Amino acid sequence: MKLALALLLAFVLGGSLGSFLELVAARRPAGRSVVHPGSHCPGCGRPLAWFENLPIVAWLALRGRCRTCGAPIPVSAFLAEIGGAALATLALGSAWG
Repeated sequence: MKLALALLLAFVLGGSLGSFLELVAARRPAGRSVVHPGSHCPGCGRPLAWFENLPIVAWLALRGRCRTCGAPIPVSAFLAEIGGAALATLALGSAWG
């Protein structure tokens, strides 16, 4: 039971870290802040609600599109979240023994 909870926590934290790193990779080369403005739709610019920022879950629930205008959300965001979650889970699982 402890291992399952630890792996779930690693998955969630890894997905969050992957999401943040993708944001940094997208904004820093353009000289934009990683803090302000908050996450927004790449099409219409509408700020995202908290539940639209849940890594992996939100992208799947929204089918990779903005809830308001339908503009596509880059698949790179989803892949970074999945990658971060998978790497964190695999690292903890292998370290756990």
